Amino acid sequence: MTVLGVLSTVALYLIGVPGALFLGIFTGLVCFIPLVGPVVSAVPQLVLACAGNPIDALWVLLAYVAIQQVEGNLLTPLVMNKDASLHPAVVIASVTIAGTAFGILDTLLAAPAMVVAGAMVDQLWSRRLEESEGNPEREFEGAG
Repeated sequence: MTVLGVLSTVALYLIGVPGALFLGIFTGLVCFIPLVGPVVSAVPQLVLACAGNPIDALWVLLAYVAIQQVEGNLLTPLVMNKDASLHPAVVIASVTIAGTAFGILDTLLAAPAMVVAGAMVDQLWSRRLEESEGNPEREFEGAG
């Protein structure tokens, strides 16, 4: 969120959009919502750029697409892989499924829910498998 806010502020300032600092902060805060936030944050930027100069709106759109590409294809996968040990495809699928099935509000909870589910699987499944590999008789304890 911070990186997106800073990059947006710098890009808008260089393009000459009024209120670049405010719009950058707004972008950083709204990008808290996965997939939907970046689209929502682009609307005020484009409206203010169109009010000044239509060419500026094109530059804002190009800068915004470039920033989103860097964030979506470089920054987010690195952070999710390092901090949460989640594959980016899992995050995208969980946010999409939660948003479709339960609405926009649940898109906020999709990624944290996947982290919790991953931790539960690790504790309940993977660790038991590791323990049973060391003790072959353990596999048959629940069968009888």
